[in-house]
Amino acid sequence: MFPLGLVLLPGAVVPLRLFEDRYLKLFEDLLAGDRRFGIVLIERGAETGGNDVRADTACVALMAGSSSQDDGTILTLNVGMDRVRVVEWLEEDPYPRAIVEQLEDGVADSNVDSVVDECRSLLTTLRALASEMGADVGDEPVLSEDSIRATFQIAFLASLQPFDQQRILETDDPLVRAETLLRNLEEAVEMLRLELAIGR
Repeated sequence: MFPLGLVLLPGAVVPLRLFEDRYLKLFEDLLAGDRRFGIVLIERGAETGGNDVRADTACVALMAGSSSQDDGTILTLNVGMDRVRVVEWLEEDPYPRAIVEQLEDGVADSNVDSVVDECRSLLTTLRALASEMGADVGDEPVLSEDSIRATFQIAFLASLQPFDQQRILETDDPLVRAETLLRNLEEAVEMLRLELAIGR
């Protein structure tokens, strides 16, 4: 397990720089295994040194690539896979470890599809407002046609705050998850519109 101050969502990509001895050891073990590990949000505390308080729901990451740096650190590129819930934290030797259970993402119905369609539209609006404020939003993202996966993609692309992303990650009901995302997007759009109005 890799406790961090960020949330990994299924389908999202996160780069990591490994420098602590415990995570360099984790890297060695990942290379020897299936390259999967858990990323979990630190709710209180720091990323280095331990003694942190962690969330119960995490995301399995697949280490898709890595490169060694001249300073002895390792850069890795990691893709979010499945949601898991921590059943029990184990002794942290040589690095954080836990027993986890995989969580089901649920099945989308017409109600979920409808809410996610609203989320898609709000993401477009959010990106347009951010661009108007001078941010480089890049190319228009290609979202999954599957509403379950699209929910996670939108939450990542909208750059929601970690605790907002965590609520989406840990919500089991697809409709509640989509509605939570919708509220977050509405608030983000309203905030950007306010910032633009003040700046004019």
